[in-house]
Amino acid sequence: MIELLDWTVALVPVLAMVALFVWLDVFKLMSLSEIVVLLLAGGVIALIAYPISGQLIDVLPIGFSGYSRFVAPWIEESLKALVVLTLFYLNRIGYKLDAVISGFSIGAGFSVVENILYLMRFDDLAPTVWMVRGLGTALMHGVTGATMAAIAHELAECQNRRAAAHYTFNPLWIIPGLLVAGLVHTLFNQFPDQPLIAMMGALVATPLLLMAIFHVGSNEARGWLIEESANHRAALDALERGELPDDASGRQIAQLLRRSTPIEADHIRDYLLASMRLVVTAEEKLLGHPVPPDNVLLDTFERMESAQRAIGKAGFAALEPLLPYSRNDLWELRELREDLRKPA
Repeated sequence: MIELLDWTVALVPVLAMVALFVWLDVFKLMSLSEIVVLLLAGGVIALIAYPISGQLIDVLPIGFSGYSRFVAPWIEESLKALVVLTLFYLNRIGYKLDAVISGFSIGAGFSVVENILYLMRFDDLAPTVWMVRGLGTALMHGVTGATMAAIAHELAECQNRRAAAHYTFNPLWIIPGLLVAGLVHTLFNQFPDQPLIAMMGALVATPLLLMAIFHVGSNEARGWLIEESANHRAALDALERGELPDDASGRQIAQLLRRSTPIEADHIRDYLLASMRLVVTAEEKLLGHPVPPDNVLLDTFERMESAQRAIGKAGFAALEPLLPYSRNDLWELRELREDLRKPA
């Protein structure tokens, strides 16, 4: 019975916090499968960190306490940072809201596996120790991951909103967030003899900080979506009238059409119309507006992909840099496609 209590207080609180954030995600940006993958990713880096710590404790002349207080936080947060950077590189984060959920999930996965390793190795410790680890250390891992991802998203924001063809990935986006996460983690670890103080600090600060970021992220995401949806709706209206949008992208595409054969121009227009309809639909769905049935959307995806095949690799290579879609728009398209692939 005691062992069950130990495992419960060590593992359940941070997973309950992840579930709460998913429930609070008004835009439903993260699917259960995506959360599970991020939890597993966090668990994998905990497994990587464990032997690294074992080696460094033996090598560094600072003892376990010194290593835990001043070295371990930076090793662990750097490993989390690599996962967060990978998500940005693969365009798996669209808005600050899912950046926060992603970062917290990575930290939660890390803490769950770390606590499991400790539960298996130190099974004779008192339940109060596991309460501190479950309500303090685990939440700290989640909040440092969430903060790191949110700060990186803030720095990447301009790049994410510009045309995808001009996007430049910069790994330095992670540095400020890593510094903040490392300092918070280091501060948390300064109370090895007063763990209840650290736990209470985490219990008070974590919900307040994350709810504040959630509030800002929700408002930011809604503002972005409303603005982008209006712009894309105007562009779609122009395309449905047989015209091109009166913007830089539209004028560049018009020049490409003049250099193309009539058949090539028709394929380009078909691609533009289908892709813009899907982008508008993706944004309306995120905003909670009614969208066409799945079969209509699947047909639109097929028409878009068919037009791309008809344009050909060389033709699409010329068209793609001119498209008006940002990295965020491409993320929205992929999220819409993945939703359609889920079993009913």
